[in-house]
Amino acid sequence: MDDDVISELATYGVITEDSEGRCEIANPIYLYRILRTFKPLLERFENEYHPQDTGGCFRDYLTSDRQIRMGRLLDNFRDFIARVGFKILDMPQTPQEYVGQRLLFAYLEQFVLQVGGVMYLEVQTGRGRIDLAIAHRGRKYVVEAKVWQGEASYQAGKAQLVAYLKLEHAVAGYYIVFDLRKNPVPRVETATLNGTTLRSYVIPVLQGRPSDAL
Repeated sequence: MDDDVISELATYGVITEDSEGRCEIANPIYLYRILRTFKPLLERFENEYHPQDTGGCFRDYLTSDRQIRMGRLLDNFRDFIARVGFKILDMPQTPQEYVGQRLLFAYLEQFVLQVGGVMYLEVQTGRGRIDLAIAHRGRKYVVEAKVWQGEASYQAGKAQLVAYLKLEHAVAGYYIVFDLRKNPVPRVETATLNGTTLRSYVIPVLQGRPSDAL
């Protein structure tokens, strides 16, 4: 707060301090605009969102009655990170801990717009804020994204998301954790907690360059 710029941003309500003492964007509209500003840095990945055999479209991620196959959509996102992770190293001006979250935002936004849904950022609930909520054809999909900070934090994040889901009367939630460690351990888990289905991903972000294997 002794920094003039930080002090001004806090005074005008752009940023605030969360319950863990970290800086966060206070207004979801400001957050959305900031993410949109940074999106051009990520658009060069758009042609690689899908494996070649899908034809670069989203039809494979809708059921026959046009409901979202969210698990399949996020499985593809995990595989997408595996395909392009080494290219993230070519974005030195973007803080690495945010790259995965920005890519997730850009990926989901493109999908939601194409299928006629609405995506909300930083949705306020009685227990805090959820990162992303998608509304589509009468259903709500909740996605929480974090950076790996240890096993205890990972498990606590699951419990927190389940609490959000019960408040929002949602039957399923999706928990994405980006792992920036040198030796990450990828995971995909599906569990039912207190009557709520939770699908969790631990996704390594910084893959090695192909040339590193030579």
